[in-house]
Amino acid sequence: MQYFLKNQEIGDIVKPKEMVIIKTSSKYIDAMKLMLERKVFSAPVLGEDGKVNTVLDLLDIVGYIIEFLGLKNAQTLERLKQSPKEFSNILRNSGELFSQSTIQTVLGANFKPEKLVACRENTSCYDVIQAYNNIVSKVFILDKRNEIINLVSPIDILSMVAQNIHYLSMVGKRKIGELGVAIPFKRCYKKDERVIIIIKDFLSENFIAAPIVDDRNKLIANFSVSNIRTLHHDFDELMLPVKDFLEYQKIKEKKYVTSINEISLFPLTSTLEDTLENIIYKLVATRVHRLWVVDNEQKPLSMITIDSILKLISLKSMEIDS
Repeated sequence: MQYFLKNQEIGDIVKPKEMVIIKTSSKYIDAMKLMLERKVFSAPVLGEDGKVNTVLDLLDIVGYIIEFLGLKNAQTLERLKQSPKEFSNILRNSGELFSQSTIQTVLGANFKPEKLVACRENTSCYDVIQAYNNIVSKVFILDKRNEIINLVSPIDILSMVAQNIHYLSMVGKRKIGELGVAIPFKRCYKKDERVIIIIKDFLSENFIAAPIVDDRNKLIANFSVSNIRTLHHDFDELMLPVKDFLEYQKIKEKKYVTSINEISLFPLTSTLEDTLENIIYKLVATRVHRLWVVDNEQKPLSMITIDSILKLISLKSMEIDS
């Protein structure tokens, strides 16, 4: 598979996409509405100098929300716990002001030019896979004038792998429990945990998704940073228990629902007995970003991400069937 990935050019596998580019002068609420309508969770940012120099993603939004509300302060957190109703009023009053913030303000001190990674159409799939990490989830494709003409995401490459699954040989038939492709998750939350606490943890502990469980610790939902995409100015929604937030979000998003929307409530799962092939097909067919690995009682054990699969199959050791 590694040899195949090194000889497969990005330009041959990526379909043209309508690019969403956001200006630093754009208002937060306008940028969020545009990203929701176009079903994208990150976009290159165009500065006043006419150059694209970073990428705005939902984790940037989370960072600014936490900073804006002072949730890095222990006293503010204590106030949230002791007086949730009062804090909800603060969020409600702050939402309109926040929604009018510019993208330049949102990025602020979190400005990260290293998130902007680009390649050419003749770059190999293997090289692009090496560029993905916990900061970079999209690689932009440049033309000869160094202008962005397209982008390639991990699901684009995994879709190509699914169409050429025979290159995995016997590795594709092996169980994920044997391959080490399932990775630990950092935190698990009960269904009544407030969303604002979860996104605070996302930022402070550097992760973007968590399983949500019921009172018997059974998986009932997936909550990720992408779930704040409908948050425009109703910031008091952050005080909702996570299960209620997801149910409300489902109602709000009805006009945007498509067959490729990631399912948050009762998400797709896998077990350690699933084969690598089956996992790849499931991810490509549903276009979700991750699968939660559960036991026989539907309790979450670990997770499988597209990135963890791509990094695994690009290893040279995967060429050896034994």
